[in-house]
Amino acid sequence: MINPAALNKLPEEVKDVIYGEDIPLNNIKISNKFFLNRVQLDYILELEHKAFLKKISVLDFPKKLEKMEGAGRCDLRKLTLDIAYEILWPLQEYLENVDRLILRLGGKVPRLKRLKRAALQRTVFPEFEAGTVKQMLKKYNNFKDLRLTSRKIVNPEGRTTAPTVDNWIKDYVHFSGAAYHNALQRSKYLTKAPNIAKLSKNELDSLRHFITAYDDNIKIQFELVAGVLRVSEFSEEKPTTKVDIDKLLKKFHKQLNDIEVKMLPADFIMSEANNNLSKVRDILWNAIGLQDKDKVSSCLKVLIEKKALEALLKEDSRFRNILKRFINLRYSHDLGDWLDKNTDHLLARRLFFEMILVDKMHIKDDVTVLAFYLSNLIPGSGQVVYLDQNTGKFKWREIHMADKQLAWISEVVR
Repeated sequence: MINPAALNKLPEEVKDVIYGEDIPLNNIKISNKFFLNRVQLDYILELEHKAFLKKISVLDFPKKLEKMEGAGRCDLRKLTLDIAYEILWPLQEYLENVDRLILRLGGKVPRLKRLKRAALQRTVFPEFEAGTVKQMLKKYNNFKDLRLTSRKIVNPEGRTTAPTVDNWIKDYVHFSGAAYHNALQRSKYLTKAPNIAKLSKNELDSLRHFITAYDDNIKIQFELVAGVLRVSEFSEEKPTTKVDIDKLLKKFHKQLNDIEVKMLPADFIMSEANNNLSKVRDILWNAIGLQDKDKVSSCLKVLIEKKALEALLKEDSRFRNILKRFINLRYSHDLGDWLDKNTDHLLARRLFFEMILVDKMHIKDDVTVLAFYLSNLIPGSGQVVYLDQNTGKFKWREIHMADKQLAWISEVVR
């Protein structure tokens, strides 16, 4: 059985090939050429998957294909040779022995295709950083794809596109020209450009700092908050105040107690659901529509305590569909069936909590404390927030996207 999570642990330069356009297209081409049915193609795809993970040697392909359903009706030598050329050879540097397989099958070994080693140096933008725009673009592979504002913008061709660093730079250059821009030209862009009208005051200030730094190559501060870059002037000053731990703990316990008091009794929720756990989903859905924050939190608590939240995310198309839309908008990409294939339940729960509590219910005050409370209802289930000891506040654990896959950012600055 194909396991995408295992493939995600492979070296980046190998994943660049596996997740590229060529291998899927070549598999389809091979399937059509040899008139393979769905069962046969699935068998071959699983063999390829095992080879990518080095669970089998590429030299085992001829014998393995003999066990394929309807193998006697195929020219297995030609089939294996096509797989070797089209699927395995681009990974020869990683898999090894593909050249020996080709020679055994009577083929001619092609010129070696080197893997792109630059992928090995892929670095992901952390939560905090300071430097020039050029430094960030050079240092972090995903910096140009980070959102600089929250809403989509219209590109010079008139198409709606993601509000990424790269697309905002293109918009700025298209409006103001490619040459150096002075303060007057920047001011004109920030007041006259069509995309500017969509921005909030905070986003406008952030963009102003960004394009000034872009023009003058000056050092600025970046902070990644809920997937959007916040840009501000650079300051050498360090915080001089320390968080009072005792005071922080007292405040924290009070917040948790306040949350607990507002929770409706589980018996009340279950009674409304006629003691049918699956109907709690309907109560939650309706509570979201009515913006009933206490009932939403109480329903989530019941589902978590009865270990039914993962089942909801897996089975209920209503919640799955709105979560998929939220994820696609959140990362400005169509991530397709990522949610269906995801095996990290904590990561999905983290996104679900943010979608329900922040995006749908618009909870602002102490929302991360509520997320902490819900996460700790089942001991050992993992945490979706972390305590920033510099500010004394809980923050969402950050997630990044690479190759249309979502993963935790482990280098969180605490």
